Amino acid sequence: MKKFLILSFLIYPLLLHAYTVGNISAETTRMSPQTLQKRFLLKTGEEFSQDRYQKAQDELHKLRVFKKLDFYAQLRGEQMDIHIKAEDDWYIFPMGFFTGGAKSAGGISLAAGNLFKQGESTFLFGGGSRDGWTVNAGLVTPQHFFNLQYKHLDADQRFYSGHWFNIPSVFSTTDDKEDHANSLLREIFGTEQTFGLTYKYRLSRTLRLALRPQYKYVSYQNRDLDSGKHHNIGIGLEFSDDIRSGMNMGALSGLGLTDKTQSLQNLPKTRVGYIGNITYTNGGDWTGSDYALSKLSISATGLLELPQRHLLILQAQAQNAFELSFSDQITSTDLLSMGRYDRQLRGKRGAGISTSFVYYLMRNQTGLLSIAPFYELAYVDTGNQYTPHSGAGATLMYKLWRFPLPMGLNYTHNLQDGSHQVGFVIGGAFG
Repeated sequence: MKKFLILSFLIYPLLLHAYTVGNISAETTRMSPQTLQKRFLLKTGEEFSQDRYQKAQDELHKLRVFKKLDFYAQLRGEQMDIHIKAEDDWYIFPMGFFTGGAKSAGGISLAAGNLFKQGESTFLFGGGSRDGWTVNAGLVTPQHFFNLQYKHLDADQRFYSGHWFNIPSVFSTTDDKEDHANSLLREIFGTEQTFGLTYKYRLSRTLRLALRPQYKYVSYQNRDLDSGKHHNIGIGLEFSDDIRSGMNMGALSGLGLTDKTQSLQNLPKTRVGYIGNITYTNGGDWTGSDYALSKLSISATGLLELPQRHLLILQAQAQNAFELSFSDQITSTDLLSMGRYDRQLRGKRGAGISTSFVYYLMRNQTGLLSIAPFYELAYVDTGNQYTPHSGAGATLMYKLWRFPLPMGLNYTHNLQDGSHQVGFVIGGAFG
């Protein structure tokens, strides 16, 4: 107790006094010290606080290219000097996978990191099933994000009683036509080709500007519905803070695990994180589209991370289309993010809320085991009324520290049509 009182007496004045950031130095093994200093968010001459110091460390951890990452702060007069000692490396890994069910799908990915000594990551993915195929390539740097995607999908539309539609997808493992044959009213065959670019520029630690041009062509049988060009451009703002990022492929060789010990420790107090997004999408003659599109999308997610690292997640999403055609309609699955469904509602506008609690059954040096019950509800304007689509279920997930993708099982019960979905899941939004 006496030692604790003496230590508190020495530290307390430091907490009250305002200091500035002094000299920042770095040691590295691959990238240049200047590059690492540029990636560190604190700069010489800025105000120093323990909170800003921790957030700056977290940003370097999120690069996921370090085997070791140590920070040293030393008081020199009115300034706090900071030294960073880093052991960075590079990686490149291929991975193949296969999913089964009513429909089978497969794919292969290639991921690389820090090849250009900038803390960047790159990825290439290709996959397909009997419903179509897709190719995806991207580059992520601390300042920029690029993602190119091409999809060639069956766009078969099946109309069911109660305003339900099917969900065309490469990796859909259910067969809604077979499962809901009694309520099938009409079926139209078609294909959809989409080529899109997503670019994000980091304006600050918490704010990003996004630009999304998309070239989309839909062809329905006998030129039914809205066959033709649906080209559009979206622009948006994204903001987030205190969101834990997952591992990348470098974890297989020990990269990116520098905050593992920290992640296993309890927090001193509950931490609040958030993600927000607002996007406006427009299309028409000026984008070369045959149809007009004008849509506003807003989403927000709040997270409470408890001292034991359990997460309470609250999400809200809303979309409103001022102009649109059938193929661009808002869907209930755009507004629901936690369950798995083989049918959806469509309309001009809608809103949804979701809540989930991620409870860690186990946290140790090998990995994390969690269970996450959830409930979600959306209302979609289906013409003359707002129609609900809700679901409840749970996801059981296990993540090895040395494997970048969490794996588990998801169960979803559609509270409107009574259907059940049980599926194998890879990956997770937070963690």
